[in-house]
Amino acid sequence: MDRELNLIRVQVYQLQKAFTVAKILNRCGKDMANKYGLHHWDNTLIKSCLIVFLGLLKNQIYLVFDEKNPVATFQIKKMNDALFFEKLAVIPNVAGKGYGSYCMKLIEKKAIKLGSRKVRMEVYDQSVHAIEFYKHKGYSQVGETGTLKYTNRVMEKAVGV
Repeated sequence: MDRELNLIRVQVYQLQKAFTVAKILNRCGKDMANKYGLHHWDNTLIKSCLIVFLGLLKNQIYLVFDEKNPVATFQIKKMNDALFFEKLAVIPNVAGKGYGSYCMKLIEKKAIKLGSRKVRMEVYDQSVHAIEFYKHKGYSQVGETGTLKYTNRVMEKAVGV
C-alpha cells in the first residue's frame, strides 16, 4: 500500500466507533459465509455489537480509515512475550487491495514497540484463504485450540529479533 492510512484506537465510551467495528465484523462474517461457506462469524448485528463491547473490556481495538472511510479493524492484547491479535477484518468491497497486509505491518510494529518477541493469533482451521494469507506473511502453525464447535490453528511469527 503506497499511502498512509489513519489508525485510531476505539475507546469504551466511543459508541459510534465501536458500532462501526461491529458493522465491519458483521459484513465480513456474512461475506465469509457467502464466499467460502464459513459460518463461524456469520452473526446478527446485535451479536457482533456484543462481541465488540466485550472485546473493548479486554483488548485494544483499532479502526483503519482510508481518508474518511473505515476499511478495516483488528484487536490486540499483550500476553507474556507475545502480542496476540484477533478479529482482523477488512470490508469485503476493498478486500485484496493491501489493507490486510497494512494491518499486519501495524500489528507487528506495535508488537516490537511493546517489547513482544512474537505475534500470535488463532485462525479457524477451515479458513484456508486466511491461513494462506498468514503463511504468506511469515506465520507458521505452532499448535491448535478447540472450542465447542471449531478447531483453531495457533499461528505465530517472531518479530524484532
